[in-house]
Amino acid sequence: MRITGRPPGPHRGLAPRGPLELGESGTLARFATAVLALCASTEATIELVASGSLANRRSDALIDALAASGVEFASRTFPLRLRPLGPPSSIDLIAPRSSQELSGLMLALAAYPDEIEVRVSGPLPSPPYVAMTIALLARFGARVDVRGSTYTVKGPLRAPTDPFEIEPDASLAAVALCAACLGGGELVATGPGAKSLQGDVRIVEHLAAFGCRASFEPDGLHASGRPTRGAQLDLAGEPDLAPPLVAVAAAALLARPSATSEFTGLGTLPGKESSRIEVLANGLRSLGFEVASTASTLRLSRGPSTPRGARLDAHGDHRMAFAFGLLGLAVPGVEVAGANAVAKSWPSFWRDLERLGAVPLEAR
Repeated sequence: MRITGRPPGPHRGLAPRGPLELGESGTLARFATAVLALCASTEATIELVASGSLANRRSDALIDALAASGVEFASRTFPLRLRPLGPPSSIDLIAPRSSQELSGLMLALAAYPDEIEVRVSGPLPSPPYVAMTIALLARFGARVDVRGSTYTVKGPLRAPTDPFEIEPDASLAAVALCAACLGGGELVATGPGAKSLQGDVRIVEHLAAFGCRASFEPDGLHASGRPTRGAQLDLAGEPDLAPPLVAVAAAALLARPSATSEFTGLGTLPGKESSRIEVLANGLRSLGFEVASTASTLRLSRGPSTPRGARLDAHGDHRMAFAFGLLGLAVPGVEVAGANAVAKSWPSFWRDLERLGAVPLEAR
């Protein structure tokens, strides 16, 4: 694929001819909002259209930051309509709910040759993803200096002279590694390794905490062996690992009823495609597990009776469908309503899971 860039700015920047379709990608929504707001032509209003669960989601911290800098918003919910602004001298991002809000701003500001500050107030979710963004921008000739909670961005972006390899998505690899352990198999996820900037490669450490055999190896991430004990995990840097690891925790309880597990650092999960802590908790309770949860934590223990199969609703969320599919490897008789949500990121998931002994589920 060959991509031709276009210089940013009020009079020569991007100029979409019609509404831009975001699909259900929250990542694209945040990045596109920031880039179009600060790099596109100011001569017309731009409309961003979302579908599925994304249509009901918001990035208030990002929109507030852009609006305070002078970007005009005719609407703050999808379809999102905005009139772009040239590069501000600085921008304040207050109480971000996603690291992608900061990453999107850095991507946009890196298009310009000036030094522009982004000042972040409040805790920054999932900081490993910000480190990934900074490292990627460096490959394209931009520099980000970090002092405390201030990020000074200096471009302009330039295409690298040499090709470089893009790592596979470690969050999806993590689902496969969990499935291998739950199914009693062994898997090597090639690509990401110990030096990866993706926080989700920590799946290896987390699986080891459950008693699985998991390690970083020269050829990738290795995992095998069923879980044998509970774990207490802080997932603030990699919250997307919570859904598959909850399934691992449930399997550990089947092997050892006293193997209680607790997950913290989940504060970003309620604002995803579904309210993920609530959906996970309800699904686990339906199977017979005992769950205690807050807005950022989940504690899982064995209930008074043997867990049994149930019909679990993924609520249109691909990661919930993954988690419930993995639970089906541990608890017989699990059915997943909304199983086709996996098409968003892994269309062949059910077919691949079948290789580990799962009964294929009809997409509903």
